[in-house]
Amino acid sequence: MKEPTTKRRYYDVGLQIEELLYSGVFKAGERLPSERELSERFETSRATIREAIIMLELKGLVIVRQGAGIYFIDSPEKIDSMSIVPHSDIGPFELLQARQIIESNIAAFAASQIKINELRELKRVLSLQENELDGDSEKFEEYDRQFHRLIAESTQNRVLINQANDMWRSVRTENPLWKELNHQYLHDIALRSTWLNDHKRIFIALQKRSAEDARQAVWQHIENSKQELLKIANSDGADADLDDYFFAMEFDT
Repeated sequence: MKEPTTKRRYYDVGLQIEELLYSGVFKAGERLPSERELSERFETSRATIREAIIMLELKGLVIVRQGAGIYFIDSPEKIDSMSIVPHSDIGPFELLQARQIIESNIAAFAASQIKINELRELKRVLSLQENELDGDSEKFEEYDRQFHRLIAESTQNRVLINQANDMWRSVRTENPLWKELNHQYLHDIALRSTWLNDHKRIFIALQKRSAEDARQAVWQHIENSKQELLKIANSDGADADLDDYFFAMEFDT
């Protein structure tokens, strides 16, 4: 018998907010309460509220306007609720924490294992990614994936390789919440340049065969992504709470 799909807390909160929208409390075009107010209302973290709002964006019910807040748009082209259930129960905020811990240590180990031909392949992928700096976002994303995959493969450890690949495929590629964040916010040219420079620092550390430099370079690379998400999360103009800086460690039950 097939087990039911696991739903994270954000999914339930998203459905509750949706019910609130259609209860008549808000009219199309009206601004919703801030993330802080919603988190208090639903007695959950702001990280969960952010994920719930992204879910509602995907369904065409709300729009987040930078610096202005969250608005109910009541789109006529709504997506069925069940289509939003993620392929993975891991949210994008948890993903960054996991990547920061796992991939930084994979890179540290790779520094002692990587071969010349693998360094050459990494350099080739970096060059291709640089060519797409102001080009095709999907190609840029694919070279991003290749770069991190090559680092994992250079460890020659199948457990680490599978772990890195599964994390990327199951969450980064298939999770609609992460895809929405990634395509809407994280691929403008300035940010692409940041990611590319991060990759270059990682490459230099691997070339030097410095485990500590490689670990720190990957850690900082993902930290940069976390900081960009924090900017998005606080787009309603509210001051960041301490929990924003540790949101990736929150687990709602």
